[in-house]
Amino acid sequence: MDEDTILEVKNVSKSFSSVEVLSSIDLKLKRSTVHAIVGENGAGKSTLIKILSGAYEKDSGNIFFEGAHIEYLTPFIAHNLGIVTIYQERNLVPYLSVGENILIGNEPSGFGGVIKWKNLFSKAKDILKSLNLSLNPQTLVAHLGSAEQQTVEIAKALYKNAKVVIMDEPTASLTRAEIDNLFGLIRKLKNENVSVIYISHRLDEIFQIADRVMVLRDGIKALDCRINEIDKDKLVNAMVGEEVSFTHIEDKGIGKTLLRVEGITREDGFEDITLDVKRGEIIGVAGMVGSGRTELVQAIAGIDPIEKGKIIFNKKEIQGQPLNEFIKKGICFVPEERDRVGLISSMSVAGNTTLANLERVSRGPFLNLLHENELAESYIKTLSISTKSAHQEVRFLSGGNRQKVMLSKWLCLGIEVFIMDEPTQGVDVGAREEIHKIMKHLLEEGKAIIMVTSDLDELMNMSHRIAVMNKGRIVTLLNTRDTSREEVLSHAIGK
Repeated sequence: MDEDTILEVKNVSKSFSSVEVLSSIDLKLKRSTVHAIVGENGAGKSTLIKILSGAYEKDSGNIFFEGAHIEYLTPFIAHNLGIVTIYQERNLVPYLSVGENILIGNEPSGFGGVIKWKNLFSKAKDILKSLNLSLNPQTLVAHLGSAEQQTVEIAKALYKNAKVVIMDEPTASLTRAEIDNLFGLIRKLKNENVSVIYISHRLDEIFQIADRVMVLRDGIKALDCRINEIDKDKLVNAMVGEEVSFTHIEDKGIGKTLLRVEGITREDGFEDITLDVKRGEIIGVAGMVGSGRTELVQAIAGIDPIEKGKIIFNKKEIQGQPLNEFIKKGICFVPEERDRVGLISSMSVAGNTTLANLERVSRGPFLNLLHENELAESYIKTLSISTKSAHQEVRFLSGGNRQKVMLSKWLCLGIEVFIMDEPTQGVDVGAREEIHKIMKHLLEEGKAIIMVTSDLDELMNMSHRIAVMNKGRIVTLLNTRDTSREEVLSHAIGK
């Protein structure tokens, strides 16, 4: 093991119930570098980082850290070595302060174990200052947003003298500005001689921040090279094992206005919004967190009431009607948090598919399970949902397949307007393209889509027009073919 290598994995394998999920994986992590790991869901990324963090025990192979062979790795040993993992689900105590979370387990104390609060907050302030963060160390973590909580995780890692930081989907819920700030912190980690293992589905980020990239496919290493030795198409090819053509929507086939909002206002979210959506069209909604974009689309979907203005669907006003009437008329909301509010994770694929339209699969008060299963199987085939059967619980499906199940629920109901909040968040590149193809097919059937997304590639490739929001207002409505990422960001930030 050379001096430039801080962590090395040799021939590591792991199986669960006789199914091999990692096969003879090699990895060399150089000092002060960002090594990205990418792959589709189920490729083995999570298993590998859990082995490196000590959460899983490898079946075979060897791990070396700073030249020393590590026979047995646990979370405690990994932490002591300086390997810190920042998972997508934050590992913070929400009702402790920022300072307490940074120093947790290492609080300065005096006689009788009494915590020296002044010293604690002073130390926390110093580490925050070293990262150019203006957070108050006495603020409760529960009061912070996702991006700020992530910076607390990084500050905690630095305080514990981390030498390797593993980041699992760190930008999943961040805006572009917050992502840029995170990248600044990662570069600072590199300058502090810290190495980073970076896992993300967002391939553009990989080319921005990584020095090297490793591709896992079906538990094997399909590629490992310097980032400047590869382009996006080759990276995707290595991930899926075949060429993937990226979906772009076209300007043809746009029909008459299907949904229009006129001057709608909600005091705690948005003001005086006017927008129309035509058949065969996708309107992208862009904006920073707090811009009012999610509040707006939830109101258009009938989830939240409006205080002023009109919502007109098929030339009829529908504002003020209950949510079930919006759904009956043909408007649905596909939420960002699909597992919490979009699906019943313990229910089967079939049960979730027919959840919004039980009348279709019922005979009087009784559910026709055979009909429900047949209907679910038809959508499994149409949407290429990867599942053992229609009876499998959706919690065992990948993120992309769960998203398809949620779409099948509304397709089953004959929806006309799909309002989607971050439709491909947390799904791999293959599933993302499949979802985009489904969206394109909806347009060909004359449906309309309103899409909120923080992903600029998705925004530019999958929108006909882009409504940019800032401080609760649509500040501009851009034709996608006549604009640029820079113009969209400029309006969103308010420059």
